[in-house]
Amino acid sequence: MNLRFLVIALNFVVISCHMALAQDMLVATKVSQRASVMQRIGTTDVTVAYNSPAAKQRKIFGGIVPYDFVVDGVEYPWRAGANENTTISFTHDVTVQGKPLAKGTYGLHIFVRDGEWTYIFSKNHESWGSFSYDPKEDALRVTATPEPSEYREWLTYEFTTREAEEAVLELQWSTVKCGITIGTDVTSNVLTDLKSKEEKTPDDYIKLAQLTLSEDAKNVDAALHYAEKSIAMGEEFRNLMLKSELLAQKGMSQESKTYEQKALEVGEGFPYFYYYPLSFMLLEGNPEKTFEILSEMLHKNPNNWIANLAMGEYYIKSKKQEKATYHFGKAYEFAGERSKPYARYMYLSNALILDRM
Repeated sequence: MNLRFLVIALNFVVISCHMALAQDMLVATKVSQRASVMQRIGTTDVTVAYNSPAAKQRKIFGGIVPYDFVVDGVEYPWRAGANENTTISFTHDVTVQGKPLAKGTYGLHIFVRDGEWTYIFSKNHESWGSFSYDPKEDALRVTATPEPSEYREWLTYEFTTREAEEAVLELQWSTVKCGITIGTDVTSNVLTDLKSKEEKTPDDYIKLAQLTLSEDAKNVDAALHYAEKSIAMGEEFRNLMLKSELLAQKGMSQESKTYEQKALEVGEGFPYFYYYPLSFMLLEGNPEKTFEILSEMLHKNPNNWIANLAMGEYYIKSKKQEKATYHFGKAYEFAGERSKPYARYMYLSNALILDRM
C-alpha cells in the first residue's frame, strides 16, 4: 500500500473517532435528558419514551408552553417533552379515558389550555417533536384536567393509582400534574394471545377453555371444545377434571362423574390430591364435597400421604383437632423423604395444640 495513502487513511480514522466522540459528548450534555418509563397493566406493557427538560425557574405552562397556541386557525400542540417525538407504546389494545385505542406506538402531543389539556395520540411517531404534526394522523384525542402538584424540576412521566386492569399515567412538571387513565381487558388480551399462538399446548387449551367461560358464562360449549382439544393431546388431571366440571354445567351429571373419577385415577402428585379437594372448601364453601373426595381417596389408599395431609387441613377447618392430628401423623408416616420435614412440622405443631387443649 502507498505510504502517503496509508497516512491519509489513518488520519481519516482518527478524525472520524474524534467526531464520533464529540457527538457522544454533545448527546451526553444535552439539557433535556432522554428518559423512559414502562408499566405493566394487567398483561399489557405501556412504555413512554421522552426527553426530560428542566424548569430552570421559568414559567412553564402559560409560559414556555403557551396556552391555546393557535395561529391562523392552525393548532400547534406541545411535543409533551423536548427534542424528538415523545412516544407511547401499548402491547395490547387499551382504553384511554374510557375510549378505545389499538395496540401500537404513537407520537404523543398535548394541546394545552388553562384548565384543560387535550392528549393527542398520533399514528406518526417518527417526526421531530410537534413541528410536523398533522391532525389528519390523529388516532385518538382525549381531555384531562391539570392539577397543582409538588414542585418537579425535571419533566417526568409516572404511573400512579395502579389497579389490576388500569393505571393513571401522569405528566409532572414544575407545579402542575395532569393524568390520563389507561385501561386494559386482561381476559380479552390473554384470549387474543392464545388464539393467535400457532403451536398450542394442552395447557394453552385449558386456559382457553377457562378464559372463554370467564368472558361469557353461557359459552360452555366453546369451553368444552377447548377442553376436548387438550384431552386429545394427552389425558391429565386438569383437562379431565375441567371436562367434568363443564359437563356438570350442562346438566350431564353422570358423564361429569365419570370424568371426575377418571381424573382422580390419572392425577398424581401434591397439587392434584391436595389443592383440588380443598378448593371446594376454601373457594366454593362446600366442605361436604371436600370430605366426600378425600374419603374416597383414603378408601382407595389409606396410606396416601397427600390425601391424609389434606384431610388434616379439612379437620382443622372443621375444628376437630384430634382427627386433624391423626391424619397429619399418617401423612408424616408415609411421606417421601423430600416431603417428610413439612409433614413432620404439621404433625408436631398440631400435636402440641392438641396437648394444650
